[in-house]
Formats: sequence, structure tokens, C-alpha cells
Amino acid sequence: MDKKYWNNYYQQHGKDQGISVCSTFADFCLKNFFSKKGINVIELGSGNGRDAVYFAHHYINVIAIDQSTVAIDIEKEKLHSEVGKYLQPMALDFVKEDYSIYGAIDAFYSRFTIHSITKEDEELLLPNLYQSLKKNGLLCIEVRTVKDPLYGVGEYCSKDTFLTDHKRRFINSKKFLESVLKLGFDLVYFTEENNLSVYKDDNPVLMRIVLRK
Repeated sequence: MDKKYWNNYYQQHGKDQGISVCSTFADFCLKNFFSKKGINVIELGSGNGRDAVYFAHHYINVIAIDQSTVAIDIEKEKLHSEVGKYLQPMALDFVKEDYSIYGAIDAFYSRFTIHSITKEDEELLLPNLYQSLKKNGLLCIEVRTVKDPLYGVGEYCSKDTFLTDHKRRFINSKKFLESVLKLGFDLVYFTEENNLSVYKDDNPVLMRIVLRK
């Protein structure tokens, strides 16, 4: 993950209106899977907190993890509002974190962050998430796939990974699904399509997946 890039990005754009409202994926998860108040959710790569704050406004306990200290500082500004007691921003590497220290975890939530880590990091992360979830806990992921229009654009870095403004590793949804099912997850929801998260002229092809332990 390019920590320098994201610090610079959030320094310049962290409070832009376009990325201050919650994502469509956060709204989807809240309406379909996070409806119970007081559940414990850990967000992997929370950025400026747009989704974490949205969940906190609906009385969900959120630990919002991001490597960007600038992004986390933006989130901490929200702590004096009514959502403060439900939101805990933390400047950490979500790949290397020990989640056993957090107690009962009802869900992990990851939007546009799995494609920011290497394949090797993904292979370390996923078993850790599975082991850390409580029974029937959920793993909710939205990520760009190899069918995305940006696939192949920019400088080639490694397999399925290209550098434009920042580095992205596009996910092969079939292989990803095979790997998480082998870990023991059950598939609750899956789609791979565009028109899920349109921002300006960017209409990515996304995998939206929900898994249950």
C-alpha cells in the first residue's frame, strides 16, 4: 500500500464533498447485513472515514483502520460529534494487525482496499480474518476486478497490477471466491458488475461479496 500517496491524497481531498458521503456499498451492507444496533465492525482501510462515520451514525461500533495518518486525523475530528462513542479510528496496517485483541468481531468491512495490497498480503490477511471473526461473522468486500475498464491501463507492475495515479491489483473474482471458500467461508452474496459505484466518469466493474464464517 502506497502510504505516501494516500497521505498526500487525503491532505488535498480528504474533505471533498464527493468522498465525504457514504459509499453505495456501505448503504448496501447497512440495509442488508448491519441492521442490528451495537454490532462490532472493523473497517479495513477506512480512508477519511466516510463509511465508518455512516455506520457509527446508525449505532454500529466501528474500529476504523487505515495506514494514512492524515486520513485518520480527519476521522478523529468526528469524535466530538454524536458518533464519537461508536467510532474508534486507528492508524495501523490492517494486513499485519492482530485482531484477536478486539474481542467478538461481528464483521470485517473492506471497500476498495483489497486491491491496494499484494497477493502475498492477501494470502496472509484472509486466514487471519476468518480466524478472528465470531461464529456467523461476516466478511464484506467490494473491489475492482480484472474486468474493470482500468485493467491494463498505466505501468505494468506485476500480475494484474498496474500503476496510474496509484497502484491497483485487480482481483480475479473466480480465483478469489475459490480461495475464501477453501478457508471455510460460506457465500452469502456475490455479484460482479458495473453501475455499483459510479464517481464522475469512473464506472468500475466491481466484485461485491459477503461471506459468513
